[in-house]
Amino acid sequence: MSRFRPSRAYQPELDVRFPGDHVPGWARPLVEGQLPNSAAWLVELPRRAGKTWLARAVERARAERPSLRVDLRSTAEAVRRSGLGCLTGGKQAPRVAPGCVVLVDEPAVARGAENGARTRTRNTPAAPGAPTRTALGGVDPAALAAGLEQVRDAGAVPVVFATPAEQLLLAPHLGADAPKDVLRPPRMTDGECARMAARAPEWAPAVVELLRAAEPAWLQTPFLLELALQTAEEHPALRADAARLATAAYEEACGRHQYVPQWFHDGLAPEHRAALRARRWHDAGVEIAVRAAHTPPADDPVLVRHLPDVLRIHHVTDLHHGGGLRANVDAKDTSQAGQRLAELAGAGSPLDAYLDHVRQLADQGRAPHLIIATGDLVNRPVDADGETALAWLRALEDLLAGHADLRPGDPRVLLTGGNHDVSWELCLDEDPQARHRWFARVFAGYPHPDLHEPDTAARRVYVTYPDAGLRVALLGTAESGGEPAHDRDRERLERFRETYVAAADAADEDAVRRIVLEFERHDPGVIARGVLDRLTREPGYVTLAALHHPLSPVPAVEIAPYSGVVNAGQAKWTMAEAATSLVLHGHTHLGFTAAERLLGTARPWTTRIAGAPALGSRESDERNGYNEVFVAREGGDHALALRTVRYEAGTWTPSPTVGFTPGAPDETPLPLLCGDPA
Repeated sequence: MSRFRPSRAYQPELDVRFPGDHVPGWARPLVEGQLPNSAAWLVELPRRAGKTWLARAVERARAERPSLRVDLRSTAEAVRRSGLGCLTGGKQAPRVAPGCVVLVDEPAVARGAENGARTRTRNTPAAPGAPTRTALGGVDPAALAAGLEQVRDAGAVPVVFATPAEQLLLAPHLGADAPKDVLRPPRMTDGECARMAARAPEWAPAVVELLRAAEPAWLQTPFLLELALQTAEEHPALRADAARLATAAYEEACGRHQYVPQWFHDGLAPEHRAALRARRWHDAGVEIAVRAAHTPPADDPVLVRHLPDVLRIHHVTDLHHGGGLRANVDAKDTSQAGQRLAELAGAGSPLDAYLDHVRQLADQGRAPHLIIATGDLVNRPVDADGETALAWLRALEDLLAGHADLRPGDPRVLLTGGNHDVSWELCLDEDPQARHRWFARVFAGYPHPDLHEPDTAARRVYVTYPDAGLRVALLGTAESGGEPAHDRDRERLERFRETYVAAADAADEDAVRRIVLEFERHDPGVIARGVLDRLTREPGYVTLAALHHPLSPVPAVEIAPYSGVVNAGQAKWTMAEAATSLVLHGHTHLGFTAAERLLGTARPWTTRIAGAPALGSRESDERNGYNEVFVAREGGDHALALRTVRYEAGTWTPSPTVGFTPGAPDETPLPLLCGDPA
């Protein structure tokens, strides 16, 4: 027989908060029948936090003194029979004895623009004593407040056990002193936890201590702790693994007990939910002005998994390690003193400054969780510059923040190659993939599009983060990078090789490399058809795509052949069909955002496109910088925000933040991202 069952009806012998004759100090005003300052005491607790047990416990503790408990979700007849029809708009005076504590459970207060009496038709008068309801079907808060005032005038002590949503609606009708009469029961004490664990002394105390050390949020309320212990009772293998136990308890809460609908959606007001959402945007570094009078704690262990911290992604591009990097300090004085002054002033490149910037973000608790680098990691694919780029990536990876939705094995840095990462000297090799082998070898430790694989079916496409509901498609657009612009150059190389073959001598590979590097070349962007064919929708996921070349023309004018993706139309169509929310690219060295919607598709979908400034190169018409992408998950739904952060005069300055939901035709003002979905 189960010793732990969080949904059981009240049993005094199992009440850990009111054991025996003990009354906790915070509940004494109720048990002793002290008069409130306003029309009623308001005991505020979320759903699934033990309101009904608390009401029954107060009633039992007053066994020798008068008390009366009424459930306003009962039928109108039941409320009238209790003598408290006045609480639902009835005209009869309350039948209560002076000094009686009236415990009002499940007040079912609802929001309504009109007084509930107006929701009836003019020709259909209410039956005598019928509950006054709001337009949304609950008890009208003004009617309930008036009834509570009558109860107090009769000499009784009204106590309402309310959710935060009900308290927010009812308190304004109770008078100016109502805030003084709000009681919020504290978290469980060590003694209360021990009393619950004593039901299974052979193992439950150890589980409580395990949770206290690793997952203390499960010790907040009797319901949560009993749910965790019930899970441990049913799955003994989890008793020594706090993380797996917490995950299993979360799944039980959501499945068997409908905890999120009860606690979050039914138990909180829209203002509370908006404030909780705004708080996590604020913690991520996005300022949204949404406030509530009192916001419930955001550390409920089920809510934390349903509404986790916003995931922060830095999109960096065009690093050009080994190439011409912009200098932070114009150090014209080359003497030792001048160089020392330059060091003090922050000499280096924006690549160095970016690492310092991320260190500062880490100190503030705002370091990125993921990095997406969209190409041109090096200026030319030589081993020395590759090692420099690798060292930089490793230093950056060490600074990344942890996140509850990221598993230990989840990759934190994702790469796509650019045209500068291609071995141009191998562009005419018999193997078309030879030009990509250097990049694949040097950056083998990080997920990338695998352009060295000739079979597109063997290439990696999506990197998936299951707990975050996030996918990132890695699309290699430098497939044909380094192509000679003229056929005559191909013919020239062929004649060179034939000469060496005729002389029965092996071709000088260094000579071949020098010739090839002299060619005028194109670096067309293209996504292999075989890769596009593998893009698909995945319900429950938000999808990003990363590539190097732009899909759409950018505001800067560049007169060059093949400066974008030559099959961009195909790519956009396929990405829309695959519900790709945001495409990240580089190549143009320009911060750029757009929204594109293809008409006539099977499912209307808008894809956002964001180019980032070059992070390191001085070959840029604007300041260096990066894009910051925010992904907010709520259950299986997502909202996104995006901004460009530019580096100037030693300061990283963000642009205005743009918010949107996946595929929506219009952007969403940031405060509306915090509201309930329409």
